[in-house]
Amino acid sequence: MVFLLLCVKLEEMENVESVSLPPGAHFVLDVKNSQGEDVREGVVVDPAEQHDLDNSRGTANFCLKWDRSARHQAYLNVEAVKGVTRSITAEDANKFVPIMGFECRGMEPIAFKPDVFIVKSRGGQTFEADLSEGEWADFDEKLGESVSIMGIESTFKTHKR
Repeated sequence: MVFLLLCVKLEEMENVESVSLPPGAHFVLDVKNSQGEDVREGVVVDPAEQHDLDNSRGTANFCLKWDRSARHQAYLNVEAVKGVTRSITAEDANKFVPIMGFECRGMEPIAFKPDVFIVKSRGGQTFEADLSEGEWADFDEKLGESVSIMGIESTFKTHKR
């Protein structure tokens, strides 16, 4: 099975121990038709949603038909890949880390719009960090210091399991 891994790079992390996706996180993606040039921007994929696939017993987290004449639905499933996808740690600063996998048929994600992440500080405090603007900062009362993330990039890499 082939997955496209969402890999995220946080350029600078100050007093951050780990960064992870919140439970039940949804993903805002731009997706491209793998058989053509059509692109849909800003689609929301919710891993908790299950849609029945046309003419199939299968389900998917997100599906669409690129045009009315298309014989098959394109679809995408969100799946953590055991031993591959993980949280981002302080040691991962400025490195791409695979945080989630996508099984795709007929489409491929080409851009990720970051949203809320869970940040654990070196002092042990947990924050909800909105990274949609590319940076975030707060103050850790226990540590007595600021906690911040500056710069976020993402890419997709193919992974065969």
